[in-house]
Amino acid sequence: MGAVNAGIARLVGALVDLLAADGWEGAGIRSPEHWVCWKANVSRARAEGLVRIARRATELPECWALFTAGRLGEDAMVRIARRVPAERDAEVAALAPRLLIAQLDRLLRTLPELPDPDALPRPEPERRFDVRTGRDGMVRGRFCLPADEGALLDAALTASRDAEFRDRNGLDTEAEAHPAAVDGEARLVTWADALVRMASAALDGLDPTLARTGHPGDRHQVVLHHDIDPDGSLGPGQLEHDAVVPDWMARYLACDAKVLAATYAAGKLIGIHPTERTPNRATRRALARRDQGCRHPLCTQRRWLHAHHIIHWEHNGPTSPSNLVLLCPYHHRLVHRGMLSIDGDPEAGTLRFLDPWGQPIEPPEVGTPPEPPPRGTPHRHGPRYTPPLAEPLQHHSFVWN
Repeated sequence: MGAVNAGIARLVGALVDLLAADGWEGAGIRSPEHWVCWKANVSRARAEGLVRIARRATELPECWALFTAGRLGEDAMVRIARRVPAERDAEVAALAPRLLIAQLDRLLRTLPELPDPDALPRPEPERRFDVRTGRDGMVRGRFCLPADEGALLDAALTASRDAEFRDRNGLDTEAEAHPAAVDGEARLVTWADALVRMASAALDGLDPTLARTGHPGDRHQVVLHHDIDPDGSLGPGQLEHDAVVPDWMARYLACDAKVLAATYAAGKLIGIHPTERTPNRATRRALARRDQGCRHPLCTQRRWLHAHHIIHWEHNGPTSPSNLVLLCPYHHRLVHRGMLSIDGDPEAGTLRFLDPWGQPIEPPEVGTPPEPPPRGTPHRHGPRYTPPLAEPLQHHSFVWN
C-alpha cells in the first residue's frame, strides 16, 4: 500500500505542474477534472478528488509529505484536501496516519467543507425521491433531501431501528438498544429492517380505522391477483398496481396475513378468496404457548412472529397447530425462498429445520476455534505503509486546539 500511495502521489504531483502551466487547456476540454477523466481514464468523482489534492498540495505541506512518503492513502488525502484549512495541517498530519477512513470522516465532519474557487459551479441538487421495482421483484430507490429533512429522516430511522432491536431481543421499551443489554448473543438489526419498521409504523399511525377500532382498515390490506392456468392451478401472483411477484413471495404474503386473493380466468373475475387461511386468536395463543418464540434452532426472537404453514395452504395444508409453526420474519422469508425447509410435526416434537442441502440445522457445539492458517512473509517493495490503529474513536477523544 505504501508503493500504491506513493505512485498516486507522483500522479498528483504531475497534476500540480499541469495546473501551474494550464497544460490541461485544449479544444473541447471544459476543466482540469475533464482532462484527468480523459487522460487517466478514471471516474468523474475520482478525477475531482485528485485535482482537489493537487490544488491544495502547497497549502498542506505536512499532509502532502505523508502522502508522497506512502503513509497516507488517496481516500484520506481527498478528505483532508476538502476540509482541512492550512492552519490545521500539522495537527491533522499527526493524527491521520493512525485513523481509519471512517474515523477520519468523523473527525473532519466538525470542519466545514472548504470552497473550491477554481472548480466549476454546480447547480443546487434537486429534492427528490425515486423508487422502482426491478425485474427480480426487489424494490430499489434513491433520495436527495436537504440537511434539515435528512436529519429528520435519520432520527426516524434510528428510532425505528432501536424499537425493532428491542422487539427482536425481548427488551423493555426503556432498555438501551445495544447488544450489551442482551443476555447471550444479540439479534442485530439492519437499516433495511429499520426502514420497513418505519413504514409499518407510518401505516398504523395514518390508518384511522386502526386508531378507532384497534384493527387495521382494508385500505392498507395487501391485495394479490392471480390468473388461473388452463390446468386449473393458480398462475403468477401480482400485487395491486405493482409488479408480478415470484411464487415463493406470493406464498409468503399469503402465509400469515389478511390477504385478499382475487382469481381471474380469461381476464374475468371469478372469485375472491376469503381469509380463512389466517389462524384465529385462539390458535395463535396456543402456538405462542407451545413454541415460545421463533422455532429456528439458532433464533431467539419472541415477538413479531408469523404463523407458517408447513404444508402450504394451496397444497391443502390445514390451518391447525400440527401444520403451523411460529417463525420470525427473517427465517419466514428464508423458508419461502427455498433457503430453509421444515419437516416433521411440531405437536409430536419431530420438527426439523434443514439447510438448502438437506442437512439438519443444530445449535453450534462449544469447542476450541481452529488455528488460523499460516501466513507468509509479505513483500516489502517501496515505501512501507503502517495501517491505522483501529481503536475506538469517542466524541471526547479529540478536541481542536
